[in-house]
Amino acid sequence: MDIRRLINMDLPCITFPQALYKIMGEGHAWIEWNRDGTKLRYNDPNRLMRELQGMGFKAQDLASLNKNFNDYGFIRLSDARKSRYDPGKNAWTIFTHMCFSRGDEESVSTIRRRRVRRTRTSTSSKKSSPCSDDELW
Repeated sequence: MDIRRLINMDLPCITFPQALYKIMGEGHAWIEWNRDGTKLRYNDPNRLMRELQGMGFKAQDLASLNKNFNDYGFIRLSDARKSRYDPGKNAWTIFTHMCFSRGDEESVSTIRRRRVRRTRTSTSSKKSSPCSDDELW
């Protein structure tokens, strides 16, 4: 057997955005497009991780899932982590990316991972969005 195949056997053949796009196309109730197909939202991050793991990705926790979204330049518009005590899973996490839209699979393949080293400062703080999830969606 070719040594290169052995080394790369456990690596996914598709990128995170391509896998995400494929999952979106399967028509699940827990992950969906908005009306104009420019935003995605999901309310079951554990299910999303299981789906990605089935495609060869090694996401083991929510931090690695969020890191993938960040590394590929997705912008978080709403964060369900702030409402973690929602037993009915009605809280949605919403993301957008300028090259990730319904019906444009070709643009999805142009999304590249970006690696940015950030230094954390103790004076910086994140502010939540002043608008509601309904306004975002």
